Amino acid sequence: MNKRGVIALLILASLIARWSYSWLIAPPREAMIGILIVLLYTPVLIVITTLMFSGKAVFIGILVGVALGTISFFGTSREVLAPLYLNDWRIAPLILCVYALFAWLLKRWVNERYALELSAQREQQLTLESNTDQLTGLANRRACDARFQQLDAGPRKYAIIMLDLDHFKQVNDTHGHNEGDRVLRRVVSLLIGKLRPNDFIARWGGEEFLVILESISSTDAKAVSDALCQGIEDGTANDTIPITVSLGLALSANGQTAMATLKSADDALYAAKTAGRNRVRIAFQSEKEPSLA
Repeated sequence: MNKRGVIALLILASLIARWSYSWLIAPPREAMIGILIVLLYTPVLIVITTLMFSGKAVFIGILVGVALGTISFFGTSREVLAPLYLNDWRIAPLILCVYALFAWLLKRWVNERYALELSAQREQQLTLESNTDQLTGLANRRACDARFQQLDAGPRKYAIIMLDLDHFKQVNDTHGHNEGDRVLRRVVSLLIGKLRPNDFIARWGGEEFLVILESISSTDAKAVSDALCQGIEDGTANDTIPITVSLGLALSANGQTAMATLKSADDALYAAKTAGRNRVRIAFQSEKEPSLA
């Protein structure tokens, strides 16, 4: 039970104590004021405690109703309350019934609220699963499409890196697909370790990965690409299956769509493979490289 829940229960208990004093001890005028205060504030406190202890909604409502009803039943026997018309025993069952109904309504509200939350969680989970690569846990190609739409929605400067594992087919052919999957996960962990928390990385397909760097200069984008390339080589050098990667880097340009930038990065990746792999190639720029800062 958290601190706020304890405080809410203590306030509720103090209201019940005030109710007891009003019915059983207080003089008539003070009794009426106390009863009105409790009748006004108790439903609010019950709602608050219900929000904190949703599974206890009915229990809390009925418990409070029984407590208030029982106290008022004994209080109706006080003759001093007769001028206030509070000496009628029917007040007790009325209070009990009102709070029982209140508890039932709260239960329905809590159940509907829980159902809505559960539905929202399921929808969120389905969305996450549909945008996540099951093997690596990275964003998948569908998530990339959504990210491209965001990039095209406004004037943003960014860099796209296309990365491909060198000779990965030989890994699957020689060691099997299970080992190939392990290598992919190993490479992903090394890549994430070299990227900033806000950088976007996705599995584009097979052994190809895509990285989007936003708010970064062209010099720093090249440095990140080099770090990824070197990091994979160094990180897997002592593994059972050493891995190298080839990378293509493209910088966004004014008026260019994200898909066009991706095509440039893919062309640069092909150039890196052609040049011997395990290296970075930057897409050709017809003008001076734009700053991505």
